[in-house]
Parts: sequence; C-alpha cells; structure tokens
Amino acid sequence: MPVIYLIRHGQASFGKEDYDQLSDAGWEQSRILGRDLQGQDLGVARPICGTMRRHKETAEAALGELGLPKEWHTDTGFNEYNHTELLALDWPLANDRAELTQWLAQQEQPRKVFQARFEQALRRWQRNEPGDHGAYTETWPAFRERVLASTYSLGNSLASGESALVFTSGGAISVIIQHLLGMNDEALITWNRTLINTSVTRILVNAGKLRLVSVNEHLHLPSEQVTYR
Repeated sequence: MPVIYLIRHGQASFGKEDYDQLSDAGWEQSRILGRDLQGQDLGVARPICGTMRRHKETAEAALGELGLPKEWHTDTGFNEYNHTELLALDWPLANDRAELTQWLAQQEQPRKVFQARFEQALRRWQRNEPGDHGAYTETWPAFRERVLASTYSLGNSLASGESALVFTSGGAISVIIQHLLGMNDEALITWNRTLINTSVTRILVNAGKLRLVSVNEHLHLPSEQVTYR
C-alpha cells in the first residue's frame, strides 16, 4: 500500500530575526533523518514540500543524505498557519519584536511563558475571537480544510509501490492526526506541543482511505538532538 510520511521540519530559529530558517541543529536533525530513511523501504518516493523556508531546507538536507535529487513538488496546502498573525491579534506586544525580545528576557522561563501565550492565541483563533485588533486572514476551519484537502488529494494520487515524503509543520500534522483519530479541536494544541523536529508520522493509503499507523517517530535522533521548536 502507498504510504504518506508526514515529516515535521527541523528546528527553526526561535528568537532570531528570521524564524523561518533552520538552526544549525535543525540542519543536522534533517541530515540524520535522511540517513535513517536510507534503511526504509520507500518504494518510489515522491517528495512534497510546503512553501516555507524551513520545509525546503529540511527537504534539501534529508534528500541529500537519502541520495535523491533535491527536487520536490510544492503544495501550499501543507503550509503552517500564520503564527505571527495569530500572536499579534491576541497579544499586541508581539507586534514589536524588540519589546517582545526584551520582555521575554526578563522572564525566568521565557520559552514556557511564550508557549502559554501562543496556545492562548491558538484557542482564540479556533473560537474566531480576534478581538479589536483585526481579523484572521485564514480561519481555523479554512486551515483544516486546506490541509485535509491536500492530504486526501495526495493519497488518491499515489499508486501501489509509491510513497510521499511530505515536509511540513507541526500544525498541519496535528490537524491530520486530529481528523484521523476523531479528536476535538484541543488536539491541535496537544499534538503541536509534543511533535518533535524531524519526527515522522505515517499514514497508509488504501482505496482512498487513510489509516494512521504511527505518530511522532523520532528514534533516528540521539537524545541530545531532540527538540520541539
């Protein structure tokens, strides 16, 4: 049966000017993943990428180690939600990078504090409550619909003996898990919090139906290489 491998991107650059690029650790995670995939029976592998830089850099590093051409089909359906917009609509301080950086530096656990604010913004997005600061460019239902549409379209396009390596983000993977397991909206936050960089989530495709067979595989990573953001 065809298999879809949902691959979360390597560690991005949290706290840097451009978050949407891999850190040095993210590049190494991606290379390790590629070497691990050499031992998998991928059949005829079809690489798919969202359009974000962290997706493409993860694909570049992994495919290079896997011995495949650094080429892929692009599908915007696998792009992440706009986390910058969601934060800004919930937390005006997030609009000013310098002030936000200074404020976080004053916190005892800046990553934990940031995660709590981020999850608050996600829940407001799901409730469609942007407040007085504007409107969401993409609603939660629209995000779910585009991710699932691309996933099912991909599944229906795969023939026997083919696989798809989908380089994407935690939010998109979480939506697919939520849907296939019939979970409520909180699953987005639960899974998004726990998916590990370059982890693999596998889906079997059978007659147009998708079956989740594994989630968040990351045994290819040494413990010191495990990151969540």
